[in-house]
Amino acid sequence: MKNTLYIFILLLPFFTSAQNKKTHLRDGNNLYEDSLFNDAEMKYRKSLEKDQDYFTASYNLADAIYKQERFEESSSLFDGLIDNAKTKDEKAKLYHNLGNSLFKQQKLKESIQSYKNALKNNPKDEETRHNLALAQKMLQQEENQQEEQEKKDEENKEEQEENKEEENKEEQEKNKQNKENQEQKQEEQQPQEKEDMSKEDAEKMLEALQQQEKELQEKMQKKKVKGKKVKVLKDW
Repeated sequence: MKNTLYIFILLLPFFTSAQNKKTHLRDGNNLYEDSLFNDAEMKYRKSLEKDQDYFTASYNLADAIYKQERFEESSSLFDGLIDNAKTKDEKAKLYHNLGNSLFKQQKLKESIQSYKNALKNNPKDEETRHNLALAQKMLQQEENQQEEQEKKDEENKEEQEENKEEENKEEQEKNKQNKENQEQKQEEQQPQEKEDMSKEDAEKMLEALQQQEKELQEKMQKKKVKGKKVKVLKDW
């Protein structure tokens, strides 16, 4: 009798703890069904305080957090539970929900891989297959848009470089013209210098002067010879 009572006393806290964690889990599920996800989260956390390895409470907690659109946090929770899953069905659901959390974060490549892992564990899951096709389509559209944007950016870059090159060319031409105009203006303002006369030109000029002087002397001589005509008296 003593031993039986002793055993009962020892086991009583265990049964009480197990009962409490399930009670909190049921309360959380009821709140979840009423879309009171924040309140449901609190109940699931209380259930885990009684048993931190309670898989169902952890799974439902991740679901409640997902419903509150805290997708990065739910991704971490779903991913952390995968190794604790005991059946393929549990793994498939975890990978599916992980894929949804990643999809909501626009992490399309990662979500596609998660959906593929889900289908490996449950090939008949049509909802996962649908989500996989949607993620693949969106990824293709995103890559096409990115490719078009990169092409457009490259074209804009080439156009800008051409415009810049043309502007530089025009600026250089303008500067060259301004320089030439300035040099021409300076030349016009400077006094003209006589060019040095060559020896040949000097000799020709000297000969011309001598010739002019000679002609002038001859003219002067002719003027001296000519005089007033004298009448001759006739001798009658």
